[in-house]
Amino acid sequence: MAMTSSTSADQWCKFMRKCVSARLDVDKFESYARSLLPKSPLPRDDLAAVIISPEAYPTPQLSVDPRYLLYVQRLVSANIVPLSSFLHALWQSDRVQQNNVLHGAAENLAAALSREPVDTAILTSLVLVVQNPQSNTSTTNGNAGPRETPAALIDSLSKWMDAVIAANDDNGLDGLGMPSGIMGAQKKAVIGELVVSVGENPTLNGFLKTSHEISKDKRANFENTLPMFAQVFQALNPQLVVRLDSLLPKKADGGAGNGLLGIGMGLDSMGDSGAVPSRGGLYLFINSLFFARPLVDDEYLIHHLLNRYKELSGQAALDLIIAALDCITNAISRTESSSTVALFRHFLVNKIPLLLIRFNLGEIQAQYVISQALQKSGSNPLSLDPTLDTMMLDLPNDIKQEFLFACALHMIIEEASVEEILGDVPLQTMAKQRYTQEDLVTECMMDQDRLERLINEIEELDGNSGAIVGAVVEMLQLMCDQKDTMGLYSLCKNLISRPETIDLLFLYARPVSILEPLCMVLENWRYDDDQGEYEPVYKEFGHILLLILTLYHRHTLSFSHLGPSISATSFVPMFIQSCHKDIAIDDLSRMGERHAQLGGWIKALYEGDGITDEVMQSCRPQEYYSLVPTLIAQTVEACERGVLDTETLKGGLDYFQLSSLIASEVAIIFWLTDYIWTHTTTQQGDISHALKILHILVTNAPSEVTQTHKTILAICAHNLERVLKDIGRSDGPTAGGNASNNSAANHQQAEQILKHIAHYRDFRRSGLPSASELDGWAKQNGGVLAALKNAVQGVIMWSATPDLSIQPAGWTPRIVYAAWRMLGAKEVVKVLVDEVLGLTSAGGGGGGVAAAATAGEGIVDVAIDVVASLIVAPVMEDWKFKVMEVTGKKEDVTSGTTGGTASAGTAGSGGYVSLVEALRYLEDDCKLSVEDQGRSEVVVKIVRKVESLIAPPTVTAGIAGAAATVNDLANEVLGDVMADSDMFQGMPDPVDLGLTADDIMTGM
Repeated sequence: MAMTSSTSADQWCKFMRKCVSARLDVDKFESYARSLLPKSPLPRDDLAAVIISPEAYPTPQLSVDPRYLLYVQRLVSANIVPLSSFLHALWQSDRVQQNNVLHGAAENLAAALSREPVDTAILTSLVLVVQNPQSNTSTTNGNAGPRETPAALIDSLSKWMDAVIAANDDNGLDGLGMPSGIMGAQKKAVIGELVVSVGENPTLNGFLKTSHEISKDKRANFENTLPMFAQVFQALNPQLVVRLDSLLPKKADGGAGNGLLGIGMGLDSMGDSGAVPSRGGLYLFINSLFFARPLVDDEYLIHHLLNRYKELSGQAALDLIIAALDCITNAISRTESSSTVALFRHFLVNKIPLLLIRFNLGEIQAQYVISQALQKSGSNPLSLDPTLDTMMLDLPNDIKQEFLFACALHMIIEEASVEEILGDVPLQTMAKQRYTQEDLVTECMMDQDRLERLINEIEELDGNSGAIVGAVVEMLQLMCDQKDTMGLYSLCKNLISRPETIDLLFLYARPVSILEPLCMVLENWRYDDDQGEYEPVYKEFGHILLLILTLYHRHTLSFSHLGPSISATSFVPMFIQSCHKDIAIDDLSRMGERHAQLGGWIKALYEGDGITDEVMQSCRPQEYYSLVPTLIAQTVEACERGVLDTETLKGGLDYFQLSSLIASEVAIIFWLTDYIWTHTTTQQGDISHALKILHILVTNAPSEVTQTHKTILAICAHNLERVLKDIGRSDGPTAGGNASNNSAANHQQAEQILKHIAHYRDFRRSGLPSASELDGWAKQNGGVLAALKNAVQGVIMWSATPDLSIQPAGWTPRIVYAAWRMLGAKEVVKVLVDEVLGLTSAGGGGGGVAAAATAGEGIVDVAIDVVASLIVAPVMEDWKFKVMEVTGKKEDVTSGTTGGTASAGTAGSGGYVSLVEALRYLEDDCKLSVEDQGRSEVVVKIVRKVESLIAPPTVTAGIAGAAATVNDLANEVLGDVMADSDMFQGMPDPVDLGLTADDIMTGM
């Protein structure tokens, strides 16, 4: 009697698991698989789906057994399961995961992220089969098996290509404002290699070209999709684009079927306008560097200026200074946060002089350029609204003097010329000495207190901040290398309470240069059994961890910023990912030692003599922090059961505010936030005890940890505020007692906590607009896109006005960022193109600018430069890739660790189509349409300007894409598995159990 499909699927799952566990030889695996086929029959697509299911291999999350991958390869090479069936099954699994993430809860994201590297590894194995059709092929390959169906293969490839394109144009936002897509750069690169490999495989490509099974429509769909698919890899892997382009059918005139690289209709014949770069273009670009995390890299900025001006000339220096002054004026007039204004000031005073040194201007020329820059900005370069705080009215002159003295400090101009340029006696003086990083490091090594004094000087506006930050970062790295945990404790404690100082670090240093060594220290933390006291150990560990969390959450970083040597299973990523999750007591009971550790901490907090060395010695700091969520979960449960009275509870919670344990509050508050949110949204359970504990922790802190406590509240405020506000809208029933009384008490405590954390709601520099700002744009006729259109019009009109002394046009990059995230790059680019199009004829569809501008002839050139600058302006999502393209700093682009608030290793713009990519898509559309020649010409002009601004450096050797070849991918995804899987680290050698096919199924 034939087996049911369900039974057959179970048999195949058990068969795969048994083979992997037994380390069965691949040849015997094939033989047994052929024996199992008639006994447990399944359609090949269903069989592929069963084999790739998590039930079919006994491996932990985020990893896959190399022997399992060899089995998958053999099933394909031996014609037991077609390649198309595996591709179809993997595509279906990917669609399910994407849909779950889009419509599901947080656990769905975790499941999808854990599935991502497994699917990528399987896809990589399939690529290797296609590239090496003779490898791993058994001698029994001639046996009858399922022939590859051309229609099925091309259909599977088309679906995967569409999936990659969709992932790159994912406009969905989840509840946290993160992209709903989960397809990372590595997976996209593997799929790109797969398409190319199929095309380059003579056998597969041959029957795809000649097979009559493939309909004309399906073939046309594949050929039409291929150019859009190739666009995804423009920045990720240009070499792959060339290989994909070679697969396209050639036109009769011998040209390529599509202009993938921006060489298309009319582009070469139009020529460059040669127009002078507009004031507004650089103004928008510099603004984009500071609206979120500081995105300043010297080489990247210099490269942009070279592309814009063709050389580091006096004009480039002049415009750079003017743009910085314009940005400061705009930030003040828009009442941006004090940290944003400070960043702009430091950029002008401390960063631009260092950049000007690269210009090699003569002293006389430099003095003339700087003088002209200040004059062209107006006699009062920062024309402030008189209604502003009177303390701000002296700011313009202060900024001018600070900048001039900083230039004098770096010998760009003479100190005596400061008064001449100002036209008045300066009220300030130049710094006493010019620091160098080398000298400061030497001083710090000789004087332990020097480092702390230097941190106090970082915020000085005298031109020395660059050298100071360089020395601080170098000392931090040295202390990490030397395991100087006491010195690190002092340094981290000092920085934790200085968020604006931390911002300034990123004017000169990349996040990975600070975070990676700190993470390595915590990962390899020594914990000696014969140590005298353990309280200092916890104190040092906790403050280092807290600095990492401060950097991570203030600047909304991803795991990739932790560094390439920090894996997903390292302590810091695991803590960030799971600090809001407790361990079930049943699971903890099976852990033995961990259960005993939890009991010891609970007794010390609520029953014993407090936190003693014995308690701290019972577990390493890493183990303690992994227990904290469970510890607070047990505390809440004890309160609900009436085991803990209020006084005992408060006494226990006080221990968490000791200097040695204060960092624990991050995990505690995150867990309580998640607990309250879960019970509020499901309207089940009692949140009053959780709120009481939260209220105690938030509103009370001993004086010795006040500054540290403020930083902790700032880290947690974003999520906490959203959850507490929901309590006022929906408060679930309570478990016993008077529901209405509990509800009123909950509301009151929530309001008190909200009031206490209100000061910290803007702690994160995420680049997202505030609720009130977004609401204002949405209320405009036409919504956010209309608001963007009006803002761009204002910049174009201001930039085209001859009078450079007028107040700069109001602008915030948040408006284009919000429009991009909510509505997609294509809609944003369409609005920008329409603005330029409307200026090409008097009274055209461009709206207000066409009617109001009086500049005349040059306004179209200005508009093109403004729009192009806006399109290429950096955002956090694609920053590291842009820097890598220019500088080759590949350590900024790490993949393979995901989770937290963002995923690492995402290509392009964090899973979204970038504005540059959207412009290229629009260019392709214009090539296919001859109906609107005027629009096509405008698009081509903008494309040409954009391409000139993002042109790679002249010397490109060594600067490769995120994934150059499939061999690199195989090494990255699979390690040395394909070369010699039996030598895979940690895996036992295969054993011959002498089993038949029937034997291996026995007992399953």
